[in-house]
Amino acid sequence: MKSFTDGLAITLSLTIAGQTYTIPGGNVMSLELGLHPYGFSGELGFDVLLSSKQPTDTLLTPITQNDLIVVALQVEVYIKQSNAKSSSLKLSGLATSKGFSEETLEEYQQPILCRHYHLAFADPAQVLWKQHFPCDLVTDSTLQTLIAAHTSDKIKLQYNWDALSTKYPVLSLPLGASGNPASFYDFLLWLVDSQNGVFTYDLGNNQYTLSASKSKQGTPQPLNALEVANFGIEFPEIGRHQPNVLNAYSESPQTTAIENDQKASPMRRDYIARYPIASDMQARVSLETARFKLRKHEVRVEYHKFPLMITPPGQTVNFKDSLWSSSLFVQGKTYRVREWRLIAHSVKEKGSTPLPAHNVGYNSYLMEHSLLLECSDELWVDLPPYVLPVYPFFVEGKIVSEQGEDTDATYQFHQDQDTSVNYYQISIPLWGNKKVRAAYQPNLDTGQFYFPSYKNARVLVGLGFDSAYIATFLDWGSGTALPMDSQGNQLVMGKSTTSQNILKHTYVDGKPELLIQRTQDSDTELLQFSDGTIVLQTQQQEKGS
Repeated sequence: MKSFTDGLAITLSLTIAGQTYTIPGGNVMSLELGLHPYGFSGELGFDVLLSSKQPTDTLLTPITQNDLIVVALQVEVYIKQSNAKSSSLKLSGLATSKGFSEETLEEYQQPILCRHYHLAFADPAQVLWKQHFPCDLVTDSTLQTLIAAHTSDKIKLQYNWDALSTKYPVLSLPLGASGNPASFYDFLLWLVDSQNGVFTYDLGNNQYTLSASKSKQGTPQPLNALEVANFGIEFPEIGRHQPNVLNAYSESPQTTAIENDQKASPMRRDYIARYPIASDMQARVSLETARFKLRKHEVRVEYHKFPLMITPPGQTVNFKDSLWSSSLFVQGKTYRVREWRLIAHSVKEKGSTPLPAHNVGYNSYLMEHSLLLECSDELWVDLPPYVLPVYPFFVEGKIVSEQGEDTDATYQFHQDQDTSVNYYQISIPLWGNKKVRAAYQPNLDTGQFYFPSYKNARVLVGLGFDSAYIATFLDWGSGTALPMDSQGNQLVMGKSTTSQNILKHTYVDGKPELLIQRTQDSDTELLQFSDGTIVLQTQQQEKGS
């Protein structure tokens, strides 16, 4: 990359525990920044000089504590004509790591202690959400409500995406579950990627936006030909696969192809799931059709002079400066800045350690500066690498039934008004007995058995992103367990001990016995088979006896 020397005016402040410390720009010895549409990261180094005239480093104690450090930075070109139009780069982030080294400079009239500080920092969401691993559950709610519950005063977020307003019966976060390495930052990026959204960061306002599409606002800024060293055109790899959406539902199996004129048969990318509801299948086809994008060309721009006008990610630019040739490939096209990079190190004479321009706002740097531009109508969304959240994760619940008395072991199912699909209600004690829906289906039984889950039965619930299901049952029903010595098996059916049917197999003196018993209040009928004996008995117990 092209290197050049230029002067920068830098304003740097660190806010620690409510106290702001200003570092003169001349003391900033190094600065590296990578800006993207979704955020930024950077590193900087600065010096603090201690001498008889300035014996105290007020930054030393606070920077060695564990308080959050807010880094505020402004960068602009230092030498410019008085009437020249210019802009500055302003950003605010949080420190991720810090450190310093100490050096005594003996070559001056008096020994001077030079403390070299270095900080790594990034945008607030990246810093905080990468350390956020919540397990959470909301019911009959929206994605906006779920996400908003995990923001803070350091993370300002706007919503401009209708998908976030859709109400779901169940939404869950599995991020603290065992075997799940994804953070909340990973979850948000996965959500944006998988649901065809856009996640952008506004440097100037230190604010994020979740939206359905890229912003088309703003006036393109012409790039100055006198500042640009060179540029090149890059063409990303083209998708050659055939996207297909597969419905594995046995009653309506389907394969729907998504158009790709550039496919190379038989290469394909299949998306397979079960969609018993036809509208769910169509929604997935619409989603994958929108997500499939053939990328357009990009332009890599390198500078040999720090620009007067800063063009951060999201800014649109063009090559309409009068010094650009009209025959250029990029002429007549508008681009959006996708990446902004700067590497700047203070200029030092070889073999010496000069003092920085102490307490002034500028310094001279050896720099590399570049932009990566995408076409202004590019639909592909730039996101950083992320870890997939792992679904399902498991919690305990209890079956809900409003049938019968509170103590009755009844069952109940509900029917969705829109889809006519039946479902259980399951109470989740961990989250204040919120009720989740789970499919009303045989689960591990075959279709010949009809044994719905009964009231208050403890079940292990698998929570998906927007669904729940009964994974297994966790306890025996009341009165069903038998002593180990009997080596018995028992099937108990009914609401309670006074209204039930029992089918029981046990061993008595090492010989099998079979019992069938019906009970309704004081009325009992019994059929018992044992070695050489059949007992048929009906009995009605008198009230009060």
